[in-house]
Amino acid sequence: ALLIRRELRRYDRMERAFVKAQRMEAVGQLTGGLAHDFNNLLTVILGNLELIQDTVKPGSPTATRVENAMLATERGSDLTRRLLAFSRRQILEPKLVDVNASLRDMEPLLTTSLGESIEIQFHPADDLPLIRVDPGELESAILNLTINARDAMPEGGVISLTTSAIHLQRDY
Repeated sequence: ALLIRRELRRYDRMERAFVKAQRMEAVGQLTGGLAHDFNNLLTVILGNLELIQDTVKPGSPTATRVENAMLATERGSDLTRRLLAFSRRQILEPKLVDVNASLRDMEPLLTTSLGESIEIQFHPADDLPLIRVDPGELESAILNLTINARDAMPEGGVISLTTSAIHLQRDY
C-alpha cells in the first residue's frame, strides 16, 4: 500500500509538471504570434515615419519628435525580438556592450517614458569595462526598473542611474 501511494504521488507530480509544460508552450506560441503581428505594425509605423522625416526641416521640433518616434519604434522592434526569444523562436544575442553608452542612448526614451515630474541623473563610472549581454535585454531591464521607480514616486522625484565595476564572489 505504501509503494502504491508513493507511485501515485510521483505520477501526480509528473502530471502537474506535464500540464505546466503544456501551458508554457501555449504561452510561448501566443507570445510568438503577438510578437510577429506587433513587428508588422512597427514596420508600417517606421515606414511612415521615414516618409514624414523626408518632409520636415532638419533640426526642427517636428524633426526631433519624428526621430524620437523612430527610436521608440526601433526599441519596439527590440521588444519584439525579446518576445520571440521568450517564445523560443529566436535566440538571445549577447554582445560586448558599453553600459554607459547604452544608458546615454536610452535617455530620450527614458525622459519620454518617465514624464516631466521625474528627473533622471546619470553618474557613469570612468573606465567601465564592456559587459557581455543581449543589448535589448539590458535596455528592457533598465526601462522596467526606471518605470517601477517612477511608479513608486507618484509626486515625482529623481532617479539616479549609476554605473560601477564590481567583482562578486562566486557564492554571492
